[in-house]
Amino acid sequence: MGRERSRSGETDAKAGAVVDQLTSLTRLVGLFRREFATRVLAEDWVVESGVRPPTYGLLRVVAHRGPISQREVSELIGVHPTDLVEVIDRAEQAGWVRRDRDPADRRRHQLTLTDRGRAALCRYDAIAAEAEDAVLAPLTPTERERLRALVAKVVDAHGERS
Repeated sequence: MGRERSRSGETDAKAGAVVDQLTSLTRLVGLFRREFATRVLAEDWVVESGVRPPTYGLLRVVAHRGPISQREVSELIGVHPTDLVEVIDRAEQAGWVRRDRDPADRRRHQLTLTDRGRAALCRYDAIAAEAEDAVLAPLTPTERERLRALVAKVVDAHGERS
């Protein structure tokens, strides 16, 4: 009986450790998102443009995979297609993306990054780097690189690299 409890306790401890690790990853993402959002909202050029938080993901995906359909962007950044329309509308109004009919399927739109969009993306990238530096401040440069390499390995294994 004591042995069964011991094994059960070990199993519970292992399960708890896995949950804690997953929770830690989720918390790390949350820390970055909050830090990034705080820094973005402090930028007058972002506030004046009226864009919403998913805009950075939109610009990154379109820059790396464009021309790309709105549906593909939606799947890659995890924003529902109907919610993404407003994000695209505002990015288009700001002159950051261009929306054209897909010549292969006139029902679909393809998104392309404009020169102004590339400039905005560079500014967003700088803010993201600052937010990352702030969140990862407790780590040494070697630890940061190891973390990036491990995360890239997991993401690559799931085919989600953009």
